[in-house]
Amino acid sequence: MAPFHRSGRGGRLRPVTILAIGAVVAIIGSACSKGQDNSSSGTTTATPPVIKVSASGFRYHGLPSTVKQGYTTFLFSNDESFQIAHEMIPIQLPSGKTTQDVIDDGKAKGPASEDDWLHVGGDYGTIDTGGHLLIPIYLYPGSYAVACWQQGTQSGGDNGPVHVSIGMIAGFTVS
Repeated sequence: MAPFHRSGRGGRLRPVTILAIGAVVAIIGSACSKGQDNSSSGTTTATPPVIKVSASGFRYHGLPSTVKQGYTTFLFSNDESFQIAHEMIPIQLPSGKTTQDVIDDGKAKGPASEDDWLHVGGDYGTIDTGGHLLIPIYLYPGSYAVACWQQGTQSGGDNGPVHVSIGMIAGFTVS
């Protein structure tokens, strides 16, 4: 008989099963509390940092030049003074590539240039002026950037240049 097998309908759990369930509960409880200090000081481990990044003037503001490896959450807000959609797409820069390479690619290929760069963390969508977006992500050491491949102009045209091609990109290093 397997350890998690019940003997017949409404049967009782075998002692081996009870011990196994207790061990699983203890392991899960230990994992859930790992990193917490249960001493009388009441301190716990720090939660992942929240980095507030805003967009205005077709630029990102508030992104630090260095971010620590691990879980990070970006709080992205579109603070333009006019109606326009922006996005904040995290990309990993290959060795030897810079944000200028991404800008040049955007100028050369327009919206299609987005597919040339490795997105990290997922597709977070766009936000309109006044909108906010949470971007939770795990970052490994390396060179990264956030960029916007939306199109549009301050005058309201949706067919303007790709925003990354006019400098809507910010690089950062993860250490």
